[in-house]
Amino acid sequence: MPGRAPPLYRRGKYWVDKLRREDGEPRSPNWYVFWYDPEARREAGVSTGTDEDDRAILACDQRYLADKSEGPAFCHACGQPLASAEAYLLADAIADYKLEWGELQSSAVSIAARLKHVLDFMAAEAGKGGMFGIETSCAVACGAPFIAAFRAWSKAQPVTWRNKAGEVTASRPRSPATTEESVLQLAAVLNHAADADPPRSERRPVWRPLPRKQVSRPRRQRAELEVIAEMLRYAAEPDKKRGSLHAFLIGSICTIARPDAVVDICVAPDREQWHPGSPTLDLNQFGRAQTKKYRPTLPVLPLLAEWLLAEHVAYQKLDRPQRRGAGYLVNYFGRPVKDVDTAWATMLRELRLPSGREWKSYLLRHSLATLLRNRGVAKWDLEGFMGHSRGSTTEIYAVGRFGTVTAELQRLLDELDGMAPGSLRRNCAEPGLSDHPARRLKMTG
Repeated sequence: MPGRAPPLYRRGKYWVDKLRREDGEPRSPNWYVFWYDPEARREAGVSTGTDEDDRAILACDQRYLADKSEGPAFCHACGQPLASAEAYLLADAIADYKLEWGELQSSAVSIAARLKHVLDFMAAEAGKGGMFGIETSCAVACGAPFIAAFRAWSKAQPVTWRNKAGEVTASRPRSPATTEESVLQLAAVLNHAADADPPRSERRPVWRPLPRKQVSRPRRQRAELEVIAEMLRYAAEPDKKRGSLHAFLIGSICTIARPDAVVDICVAPDREQWHPGSPTLDLNQFGRAQTKKYRPTLPVLPLLAEWLLAEHVAYQKLDRPQRRGAGYLVNYFGRPVKDVDTAWATMLRELRLPSGREWKSYLLRHSLATLLRNRGVAKWDLEGFMGHSRGSTTEIYAVGRFGTVTAELQRLLDELDGMAPGSLRRNCAEPGLSDHPARRLKMTG
């Protein structure tokens, strides 16, 4: 019988492996969680129901946490689990944090990537026989030497992009801000372990993540109004299948919102963001908790109202089963999109505009904010409109009109229409409104 290969993952008395025949070949493509059953005096196992590594590891972690006999350390007198940073491995703390908190957040993918960077550091240390390998405990991770070594290692690791085959297709030097995102997430892991009930660790990190202002380079590039007009002209060109990019530009200009908030604008009633005739648009859809990147409720400019109305008419024409996932302002043939990064990069290339970090899609938000500020809009209006100021309790009852911002944005739209005539029109709106002649769109400016 051939030697047994190491398992995919091990946690306490549990491990993840394939259910194998005598010759070592897998009986099933799915992963199994195994453990030794002392009463039966043999190995026991249960299928995870998946052949995906990450989901199988998650199933193992869930079984481990559900097993009350498993713990980082135990009292010799009563057998109860104790909080012990020396006994609780950092890798286990990361797994528990992801399972109990990280996987439940909207930013789960980002959280996992930041913590994988920490695990990669530990794997690299183990490979070279360093001080902070995979057996590193939370007690060690809470100390200053660990975080100093991690920052030094991370600085030398480029950020890479891979294709489906796992091949690196692009890379760039890692910024200090990217490293500190992992440091910040690691601090959350260690505090989560100390805050667990019962606590799994009695230690908290002695170090602090560096302030964002200290590690982030301020973005200085801005697009002038003429460049924004050129973008609109490009996106509005007929028969080019650029509708999602076009809608994104209009939504960004009319709301100055972050790109993720713009692609989330939807007229579906269950989202409770906007309905026909409503003078306001809630960028924070029903059911989404507000985060530090606050999404305000904004007055709707006439141009945006016409685009939203056109989308609403198209939504109403759908059969009820087809309405699920429909109604988004930014969509690709009716389907919602996560971002417009590919279309944006293509636009920059074809217009021979700069590319790189400072010319991503959030350039619109930064550029419009700069234009409005330099045109003298009220500071409070601009802060409230951009979600940088949540206002007082009064804001719950009385939505701000942000008069100086809306007036200046309307003037900007008029100027853009003069620079790129017709580029503010929603090219795909007219067919959807053919049965509603009284509500046909007439774009302002």
